[in-house]
Formats: sequence, C-alpha cells, structure tokens
Amino acid sequence: MLKREVAKRVFAKEFEACRELEKSARSSSEPTDSKSPNLLISPLGLILNRVFVVGVLTELDSIGAQSEMWKARIVDPTGAFTVYAGQYQPDASVFFSTVRVPAFISLTGKARIYEPEPESVFISIRAEEANVVDEEIRNRWVVDTAEQTVDRLEAFSRALESGFRGETLREYLLERGVSEELAEGISIALERDRFPREFAKQLRASIREGLKALDFEAEDTAGAAYQKEFVLELLREMGGNKGVDYAVFVETAVSKGVPEEVVEEVVRSLLAGGQCYEPRIGIIRLVG
Repeated sequence: MLKREVAKRVFAKEFEACRELEKSARSSSEPTDSKSPNLLISPLGLILNRVFVVGVLTELDSIGAQSEMWKARIVDPTGAFTVYAGQYQPDASVFFSTVRVPAFISLTGKARIYEPEPESVFISIRAEEANVVDEEIRNRWVVDTAEQTVDRLEAFSRALESGFRGETLREYLLERGVSEELAEGISIALERDRFPREFAKQLRASIREGLKALDFEAEDTAGAAYQKEFVLELLREMGGNKGVDYAVFVETAVSKGVPEEVVEEVVRSLLAGGQCYEPRIGIIRLVG
C-alpha cells in the first residue's frame, strides 16, 4: 500500500516557482517505481506532491464542455493559486458548484505541472477537498506558513553560505538539525538554480508585506489608525455588492479629508491581506 503524501503548507509565490522533480534525482532510499507519486520541488528545496492552502476565492468559472469542470483562483498575501476540480474530484466539485465568490476557503489538493514547451510552465492544484473558513483561520494559516517558510529560508541561507554542494552539503545540513527531506531538497535545488539568492530575497519581502497586511494598524499612531478605519468604512459603504471604481473611491475619500497616500496604503494592505480584491480591473470590492 502506497504511503499518502503529506499536504505541505506553501505560499503561492514559492508554489508557482516549483518544477518537476525527476525520479532520477531522488535519494536512492526512496522508491522510484511506476507507482511512486509525482513530486515537485521549489527553488528553496521544498519537495511536495499535495498541498494545503487557505486564501480568498476571487474567481470561479465552470469550464467543462461535456462534463463538470471548475477552475478557481485562490489568493494569498504573496500571489494566487490556480485550482481545478472535475468529475474525478466529486467533493471539491460539489463545493465549487455552491460556494459564492468572494469567500475565505481552505483547500487540500495535488500539485500538477504542465510544460507544453521549454520555458513554458503551468502550475496548478487538482482539488481534493475544500471548505469555507473565516478570516481568523486564514490569518492563522498565513502565520503558520510564514514560520515554516522562514525556517526553510534560514536553512537555505546556511547552505548558500557553506559553499558546499551535493552529498557534502546534505550531511552539513543534517548535522545542523535540518530534516532529511529538506536537506536533500536544498542540495537538488542548488544544482538547478543559477540565481537562488534573488528568489529567496523576493520571497522574504513578500512574506514581510503579507504579515504586515494582517495587522496594518499595529504600528501607527491613533490618528493614522482612525483615518485607516474611516477609509475601510467608506469602502464598505460605497462598495455594496458589486464593488466601487477605484478612482472614484480615492476621489471621495480625499474630499472627506483623508490624504491620498493613506487611501492607497489602506487599499494595498487590504489587497495583500485578502480583505478585498479586484473583480475587474479598476474595481475594488471587500470580501464578505
């Protein structure tokens, strides 16, 4: 009986940078027969087959011609996941046939990669199970995923600084408490990527901005916090069920005495935190 792969927590930015992990690149201690799961590897060495993500469902389309097939877009603070569910994923298909956009949702599924030609790669998730959740659960997922990703980034940085490669690097990381799977993944990733530092830097910045967006009032003065709360309430008032034109919204907020830069900062924070989204270009709408 095959062991079911653990669903990994990963941000969209790292997930969309994954590539296929060839069976020949795996450790000799791992089975590599025809029944072995198809694995992907991220630039940081995260090896995955299944994922667990939580974010905002911002788009949902029925794309099946002769049978039911759904395509969804789930946003987290670093980017977006593309998700599919069809007749072979009955639980997920039923969920997508009834859920309303926008919504905070959790989803477990299998990672899929499609490479029609060199340098053209499409990463997606084949949904297994999905549920509506609340903002608190989404925030908890972001924090937990950030902690795991930062731990991975630290191990990756130690690997870069060591100057080691291959089996020497793997043993070096194991001696420093890095898990066997991640140590192997980092060793493989460094053999592939010519610009690993740049990706790590970008991912750190995305995580920092995402965490900041979860509590964008925490470090502000009382006056600035009041202005931001005012902008949020104005967005609720003007947005209704269909959203509001961004330019009109900014103009209205400025006319009520809120500096334009504050309006833009609040909207950026809400977008990054998944509290609002753009159903169409130039239109913003609150979630919930």
